Amino acid sequence: MKIKIALVILLLSSLGLQGCGARTDEAKNQTGSAPSNSSARKASGKIDACTLLTKTDAEALLGGAVKEPTTTHNENGGTVVTQCHYSNEAGDKQVGLLARQAPSAAEARQVFESARSAAKSLSGVDPKTISGLGDDAYWTGGNLAQLNVLKNDLWLVISARQGKADRWAATKDVANKVLSRLQ
Repeated sequence: MKIKIALVILLLSSLGLQGCGARTDEAKNQTGSAPSNSSARKASGKIDACTLLTKTDAEALLGGAVKEPTTTHNENGGTVVTQCHYSNEAGDKQVGLLARQAPSAAEARQVFESARSAAKSLSGVDPKTISGLGDDAYWTGGNLAQLNVLKNDLWLVISARQGKADRWAATKDVANKVLSRLQ
C-alpha cells in the first residue's frame, strides 16, 4: 500500500514535472557545464537530477536561454527522489527530469512496473514499450507525454516540450543525454 501511495504521488508530481519551488544548493549545477560520468552520482552514491540534466543541456534542447531550474530533493526510507525542471522565459518550452533512486534494482523495477500498470488510467492511452533505452522503457502519451526509463536502481521520468515540436523526439533526446551520464 505504501508503494502504491508513493507511486501515485510520484506520478502526479511528474505530470508537468513542475517542482514545488524548493531549491537546494547541492541540486543546482551553477556552471551548467556537463558533469563527468563519475560525478552523476555523488560521493554518497545518491543521484541528482540537475547533475544529469544541466542548464546547458536545457538551453541546447530548448534553443535559447532558460530560467534557473526548479528543483526538489526528498529522501525517505532509502529512496531518493530528485527533480529538475527548466523553462524558457515565456514558459512555452520546458524540459524536466524526475529521478527516483530505490535502495535496490529489484525495488526500482517493482515501482517502475506498478507505474506502467497505472499509466493508462492516468494518461488515457496505453503505454508504448520502447527498446534500446536503459534496462526497460515506455512512453506514456496522452495527458502525460512522458518517457519512463528504468536503469539499474533508477526510475527516470522525462518530459520535454519545445513549443509545437514533437514531444516524443525531444524527450528521447533528453533520455539519451541523461543515460550517457550514467555509463
